[in-house]
Amino acid sequence: MNKPRNTTVLNVDLSNSLLSYMADCRFDESHLTPMHLALVLEYAYQPHPRFWRDFDIAILVDAISRHMPHWQSTASMTDGGANEVLRELDATLEINAFDEANAEMLLAAPIGERPETPASALAWITAELVRRQLTTQLRFARRDGERCGEMALDVAYCLEQAKLGNIVERTGTIVAKAYRDAVMKRRAE
Repeated sequence: MNKPRNTTVLNVDLSNSLLSYMADCRFDESHLTPMHLALVLEYAYQPHPRFWRDFDIAILVDAISRHMPHWQSTASMTDGGANEVLRELDATLEINAFDEANAEMLLAAPIGERPETPASALAWITAELVRRQLTTQLRFARRDGERCGEMALDVAYCLEQAKLGNIVERTGTIVAKAYRDAVMKRRAE
C-alpha cells in the first residue's frame, strides 16, 4: 500500500523545484516581480488536490533566500517592496486556490451532473456556493464571471487526468516551462 509522502519531504522537493527554476532562468534582483515569481510557482505546480490551498508562501521565500541570500535588502525590495511583491503573490495564490476548490467541487458531483461549458460551470458553482452559504467566494465567483467556470473546468480536467496518470499542464505551467526552455537555449548558444 502506498503511504502519502511526508509533508516535510514534499516541501523540500517543492522548494528545490522553485530554486532550480530560478537558477535555470538566471533570476537576479530584476526578476523579483510578481509576474516572474508567478512563473516560478507555475513551474513547480503539481496537479493534486489542495496544492494551491496548502501552498505556504514561506517555501517560496526560502527558495528565493537560498538563491539570492540578500534579496530583501536590494533596492527594489526595501521600503516595503518585498512585502508588496509577497502580497501580490498571495493574491495569485488565492485565485489559484479558489479555482482549485471550485474544480474539486465539480469533481465531487456525479459525472452526469457536471457542467461542460464555462457559463454552465459558473452557474453550477454559484448555485453550490449559495447552497453552502459561502458568501465571500460567491462574490468572487460573480465578479470573476465566466473565467471562474472556465478555470474550474480546466483545473478539474488537469486533476482528473493526473489521477489517471496522464500529465496535462495548466496554461501557466506551459508558459513557465517555455520561458525556462528559452532561457536555457539562449544560454547554450
